[in-house]
Amino acid sequence: MTPSIRVLACGAIDRGDDGAAVRAVRSLTKHARQGATIEEVGYLSPELLIGDTPGLPRLVLDCVVGLPGGEIIDLPLAELPALEARLRATSTHALAPGAAVAIASLLGGVRPDDRFLGIGGISFEMGDPLSPAVRVRLGALVERMVTRIAEARPCA
Repeated sequence: MTPSIRVLACGAIDRGDDGAAVRAVRSLTKHARQGATIEEVGYLSPELLIGDTPGLPRLVLDCVVGLPGGEIIDLPLAELPALEARLRATSTHALAPGAAVAIASLLGGVRPDDRFLGIGGISFEMGDPLSPAVRVRLGALVERMVTRIAEARPCA
């Protein structure tokens, strides 16, 4: 079966809120995953956005520093660099996700139907549990992801 969407979950499960996206994809049911290729990528790099089959949308999930804890954002992936600049977000990644998107955009790797789905985080230390704000909103993040995956499925 040809995938209808590629989901890239960023983060580290053992670093508090940083693992929210990974926890979200791991919680998906078999039915919710139908039609999706799901990858736990750790961090977003430009290479991950270059070379996919034309017409295959991508959904990038990550935790966002600078958003209030638990706040969920859903926006075109191409808008991520501007969001990071506006939030003055920092990153534990060697290359911030917005910078990776900006580089991939310059190389033609970001498409109009690519999306970013993020949740604001506040706890990122090794061994930290999810913060209460993220734990409470994780289900809403999963629901939004399930909706995006379902929207990408071809009509029967």
